[in-house]
Amino acid sequence: MPKLSQVPVPKPFVEVFKQTGIKIKQYKAPASFERDLKKYLKRNHVLHLSTCKENTPRSTPLEYRINGLTFYILSEKGGKFINLKNNKKVSFSIAEPYNSEDDYWGYKGMQAWGTAKVYYRNENPKQFKEALKKMGIAKSLKRLGLKDLPPHINYKIIEITPDKIKYGNPREGVFRVTWQRKG
Repeated sequence: MPKLSQVPVPKPFVEVFKQTGIKIKQYKAPASFERDLKKYLKRNHVLHLSTCKENTPRSTPLEYRINGLTFYILSEKGGKFINLKNNKKVSFSIAEPYNSEDDYWGYKGMQAWGTAKVYYRNENPKQFKEALKKMGIAKSLKRLGLKDLPPHINYKIIEITPDKIKYGNPREGVFRVTWQRKG
């Protein structure tokens, strides 16, 4: 069962939040937090995936899809796959545009840590097709006038199961909440 921890709002912020109409939610159960997190994730589409090989980190912006709290990325190639062969542990972040001078409390972002699996179209066809279904790719292809992905490319899907997620979004009532898959 997932576990939540939430940083208490520091005393100096309490009055500021009152004056600016910010009401911070106190999550009693992981499910209520997960609902708010999923709303945020559904209105965004790009994450920055960090992988590492030996002592060389790499960060790549990638479009994602979610199914529950599992993240899926469709990609063709790149150094991230070399890194993932050597180390399945990843982290990623998602953030919306933010200007602290316009609205200091308007930040919206999350960090996650987890384990990645890679499904190759040609080498793992069953897992690849299952992941495509979970991603809902058929709708996107149809809008493009396609029935399937181009056959000459050995696409890959990265599936990330987060172990830990930190999320902050004060304007929507989320102040420094950490979700962990295993309590």
